[in-house]
Amino acid sequence: MLKTLLPLSAAILLSGCIVHVKSGPGSAPKYFDNQQLTLSATNLKFLETEAGAGNLSIVGSDSATDITVDAEIFAYSADDFTLTLENKGSRAELVARASNSNSWQVNSPGPKINLTITVPSNIGLIIDDGSGSIDIKQVNGDIEIDDGSGSIEISGGKHIEIEDGSGSITVNNAQGDLKVDDGSGDIYANQVLGTVTIDDGSGSISVNGAGALVIEDSGSGGLQIKNIKGKVEIDE
Repeated sequence: MLKTLLPLSAAILLSGCIVHVKSGPGSAPKYFDNQQLTLSATNLKFLETEAGAGNLSIVGSDSATDITVDAEIFAYSADDFTLTLENKGSRAELVARASNSNSWQVNSPGPKINLTITVPSNIGLIIDDGSGSIDIKQVNGDIEIDDGSGSIEISGGKHIEIEDGSGSITVNNAQGDLKVDDGSGDIYANQVLGTVTIDDGSGSISVNGAGALVIEDSGSGGLQIKNIKGKVEIDE
């Protein structure tokens, strides 16, 4: 008799309880905020950005004397993210990361921080990004990107180096060399003054206008090249 009554007793007890489930990976963020950070760019040569999930937009300005960061934050709570901008000598260091943001994917409801950044146009960029699109315009310095996933689009820049997991890459009007090590996604390079060097896993490659071209590995996908002024080396 006791064995028969125990499940029933447990059901009666649980019917009066409220069970709280903590937010975690896969659940929608419940905290939203807009914040702005500003740092003087005097004597700064680089902006180094460590970002988790979210879209990243950087615009260079000839008149800017500060680095200005506008952040759109989606997190589980007000203390469940990191957003800092600090002077580290000759460089500025920006950290923007929501907890569990590594689980975020495109169109996912997970935590993320979208960033819109204004910088002096002559500054260099070092970017370590988890996921989300990257859009860079009117920056004349060197650009180095290590990206997990999401599209990359750059207009301008000097020497550019990109290591990318997945997502399309578009580079226009670079004034130096362009080096791309890509896992998957289409690559478009247009009007690059220096040498374009590409090591690609999969996706089409299109290069229109470059000082020289080196294809270390074209992977799978179409290859279209034109208007190359110097040497062309293709190792398939």
